[in-house]
Amino acid sequence: MQSFPVPNAAQLQTLTAQVAQNDRFSSTESGSDEQIMAAVSKGVQHVIYILKENRTYDQVLGDLVDANGVPIGEQDPNLVQWGQAITPNLHNLARTFVTLDHFFATSEVSVDGWAWSTSAQCPDIVEHEFPVAYAFRALALEAAGSNRNVNVGIPTLAQRLAANPLVPNDPDLMPGQTAVGAPDGPNNEINTGHLWDAALRAGLTVRNYGFFIDTTRYGSAQYSIPVIHDPAATNTVVAYPTNAALAPYTDPYYRGFDNNLPDYYRFKEWEREFDANYASGGLPSLTLLRLMHDHTGSFATAIDLVNTPELMQADNDYAVGLVVQKIANSIYAENTLTFVVEGDAQDGADQIDSHRTIAFVAGAYVKQGAVVSTSYNTIDFIRTMEEVLGLKQFLNLNDALGHPMTGILTTTPQKWSFTASPSAYLYATQLPLPTPPVGMKIPKSTHDAAYWARVTRDLDFSDADRVDPLLYNRILWKGMMHNRPYPPSLSLKNKRVRDDDDDDRRNNAERRPVNYHQPSNENRSWKSEPDNN
Repeated sequence: MQSFPVPNAAQLQTLTAQVAQNDRFSSTESGSDEQIMAAVSKGVQHVIYILKENRTYDQVLGDLVDANGVPIGEQDPNLVQWGQAITPNLHNLARTFVTLDHFFATSEVSVDGWAWSTSAQCPDIVEHEFPVAYAFRALALEAAGSNRNVNVGIPTLAQRLAANPLVPNDPDLMPGQTAVGAPDGPNNEINTGHLWDAALRAGLTVRNYGFFIDTTRYGSAQYSIPVIHDPAATNTVVAYPTNAALAPYTDPYYRGFDNNLPDYYRFKEWEREFDANYASGGLPSLTLLRLMHDHTGSFATAIDLVNTPELMQADNDYAVGLVVQKIANSIYAENTLTFVVEGDAQDGADQIDSHRTIAFVAGAYVKQGAVVSTSYNTIDFIRTMEEVLGLKQFLNLNDALGHPMTGILTTTPQKWSFTASPSAYLYATQLPLPTPPVGMKIPKSTHDAAYWARVTRDLDFSDADRVDPLLYNRILWKGMMHNRPYPPSLSLKNKRVRDDDDDDRRNNAERRPVNYHQPSNENRSWKSEPDNN
């Protein structure tokens, strides 16, 4: 039992105002922001939304420096696991366009991350399910379009059986297509609260590559969908969507979450469709593109020797770079923005906050060579894409009270280019890569696939984050960081957040100014503690 003193009338008014401010109810979009977003929306006709997995800012960009070797943004190089040598394209995106060094995932884990990253909200059932699931006591998760492991994105029993013979032959088992974990839309419209629902309501076009795909058969012994480089060549369907609204717009040859397949071949499938259908026009208004190999896992069965954490992250980095390069060299260079973000940070090491993650935006209307330290989050990311697409109706109260990321945008389109470069690590794989530079030395992963398969043998990589994230983070750290002690709980023992950031980081009510490659003189070192586990 807890008791609280009842505030008097004056105190109640003050406290109510504070809650309204914390929850952004007093937030309004400034006139200058409206002008910026109107100009960008007028010039941009296409958004490509790339959703990735599980990394903090310091894990990837903690070693980010400019041409003179000066650190860019707030970072801790001691926490870098997948730095410049492994992710050259992500580093290049940050340097070329905007380094977002105070961007925070609204989610806690991957399961609710998919909800926040696609709908700017997390339905109640998902919020209640994922803590139980992460304690390994759940029967099912309904966040990604299946109800009790039944794909309700497919309308009839016959179609469900054709897609997955493992489904019980029972017409009364989860009939219909209402998904209990899907968010509702405006005016309580059932299951219409995703970003693509808003785009379709506005009469825009959508194409889906890998979002909300049923992965049940990927690991099935009897009905397995094979891991192949080019499913379209043999008309092999590898993607059965779990979202009814997305189903008509989903590429059936684009494989969903599966650590066995390199992201390079996901890019190649997207490129195949791009070249065949959109090279000369007709690119959808909203492209959903899942590139997931930075999750890592399935080391014993991954193909093409892309089978260590370094190689999987490098593969993901290269695929992202190839998408941006493709747009840069196309007719869409001036009227397309590519948004790249992690669905969650999965509680990895970061000197600022375990929610701080990496995000990138590329295109003609993005500032170049800038460090933007404004505090943005996943909801702001969604809000920005909505305004760029010209959507007039918000998904829910969260994005309605969000802030468009005007600090990273410019109203005057600028010439830009981007060349994707594979990490030198990838030349140890069987991926078809460009001819390496003369004299290039191919670095080795810290351990081979046999080691990673052994230390993760009890972990389930069949879908996103079915593993204990704290345990997996420690396994990755121990295997990659050469016996360095695991970092302490930085948020408690080594906190370096400014006073104006002590509120809930996910609300992000405070806004910082834009800085242009002005490195901080503050000492960012940290002291580790022994890893007793």
